[in-house]
Amino acid sequence: MSKPIGLFWLLAAAACAPAQVTLSTVLNGVATPVGEAYDFGSVPVGSAADVVFRLTNTGAQIYLTNLSVAGPGFSVACSLSPDLCGSAALQQLPILIGSGGTLDFTVQFQAPEGAESSNANMTISAGNTITTILLAEIVPGLSVLLGNQALAAGQTVGFGSVQIGSSQTLQLVLANQTNALLAVPAIPPLTGTDFSVAGGALSATSVPANSSVQLEVIFTPSAAGPRQATLTIGLLTYPLQGTGLAAPPLVFPNPSIQLNLATPASAQQGSLAVNLASAAKASGTGTLTLAFQPAAAGVSDDPTVTFADGTRSALFTVSLGASAVQFAGGPTVSFGTGTTAGTLTFTATLGSNTVQTTVTIPAAVIGIDAAVAARDVDCDVALLYCTSVNVELQINGWDNTRTTSQIVFTFYDASGGQISPGAIPVDAASAFQQYFAGSDLGGVFGVSALFPVNGSDPLQVTSAEVQLTNSAGTVETAKIIF
Repeated sequence: MSKPIGLFWLLAAAACAPAQVTLSTVLNGVATPVGEAYDFGSVPVGSAADVVFRLTNTGAQIYLTNLSVAGPGFSVACSLSPDLCGSAALQQLPILIGSGGTLDFTVQFQAPEGAESSNANMTISAGNTITTILLAEIVPGLSVLLGNQALAAGQTVGFGSVQIGSSQTLQLVLANQTNALLAVPAIPPLTGTDFSVAGGALSATSVPANSSVQLEVIFTPSAAGPRQATLTIGLLTYPLQGTGLAAPPLVFPNPSIQLNLATPASAQQGSLAVNLASAAKASGTGTLTLAFQPAAAGVSDDPTVTFADGTRSALFTVSLGASAVQFAGGPTVSFGTGTTAGTLTFTATLGSNTVQTTVTIPAAVIGIDAAVAARDVDCDVALLYCTSVNVELQINGWDNTRTTSQIVFTFYDASGGQISPGAIPVDAASAFQQYFAGSDLGGVFGVSALFPVNGSDPLQVTSAEVQLTNSAGTVETAKIIF
């Protein structure tokens, strides 16, 4: 795309104008004119020297059309007004310099290895052309030593194999083997978490002649396998390499489970302790799990078989020198046997060691938790059996076989005699099967039975007995008093 006509006229006018742009260096705000050459002085190998130059426009506005530096180690680092750095400064040309205005830019010299000096030609075109020779003397810089051996630029620093959770530290020495004071180059932090740096070199600004500062490089592998990073000291880089090793498994004494359960039956509370065959030589953690296998056909589980916190997994800790483990609540953990016949299996896992113990809960007759009676209970008058006087029996219990088949009710008068018609059997098999199929309470159930009372004196019904039958047998309640 062609430049606007107005801009072309300005550039053409600038080409014909007398020299009006001057070059100087700027240090601490003080400008010093630059002649045909400028000397960067002595620059240590591996370091960089920056010089700020200033173009001053002594006439009408003009454009900077060319700014180039050609020579090994020299480059235009940054144009400060406007803020354009590196190659961007050149890409933005032409740059307007207003009447009486200034334009600052930085030239950097990076001292390479293997040379004693360097020079470059700096050419500036801004109406008039300024040509300046840039000079630099390359002197020895800080030597990077590992032990007594000097590290060449780019040489890999190896840490070998280090176990995860451990660290390996190598001490590097930044040695000034010259007779002049040398600045300590920038040492940026390392990326990642596997390698880090420490030591006096991070805070030192210079190293006196024939002296040194320490730089510690630390390898702490975060994962198994090869790990890498790059250490940068000024212009020099050193690859860092190490291998992370997985920590060997901790070795613990064999655990054993001590079961405390007075009766292996449903609806019981027990506790467990885990002891060790000898004192632990390390601290660590383990787990105690509980599994349940019901004995009844068609039953998949009993969710009420759990530890005291309602779960089936308990974490425990082992302390160095201990011969017993500790659970969250102390040296034991409690559990409930639930209300279903079957087998409880406890598994303790500690390190590579596993131990199990089992408890078999046998089938049992129905267990009665509570049996109560109530007189003059309201009922739905639409029901055939509802009368003005009713009694109700409430039985709460559990059937760990889930096979309740029959319930027999018998009522008694004040003299202890059976009230007609005597024993009243109820076929409850279907109702209980349907109930247990949809219950998540194990073998727990509740029965509410309402009976109408006929006769001139309903107060004669003073007590009742209830028999319940399952596959394990029949149980009878004590007298239930109204």
